[in-house]
Amino acid sequence: MFQSLKALAQTLKEYESKIGDKSVDFDDIFTWLDKYVRTVFQNSAATKRGDDLIVPLDAAFSIAIRLFELIDTGTEGIDERMADELKKIKARYMGS
Repeated sequence: MFQSLKALAQTLKEYESKIGDKSVDFDDIFTWLDKYVRTVFQNSAATKRGDDLIVPLDAAFSIAIRLFELIDTGTEGIDERMADELKKIKARYMGS
């Protein structure tokens, strides 16, 4: 796992100039991933409820949506449609 993190760090460093202002998006993704891991693994209950469920679900949806939105800078295409569908699912099950 830590080798994968090192490889990701190297990739991000290599593409830093191309990522540019999108680094804020990646920072958000890493923050959500941290929340996800902490919430999922701090409580080993077989069935999670409340914040133990809401926080990781929100993080998972938010990460997926942001990754789809980052695929390109266009506003049309399957990536944008998929992000929109995920937003609708997230809103339906979790509220706005």
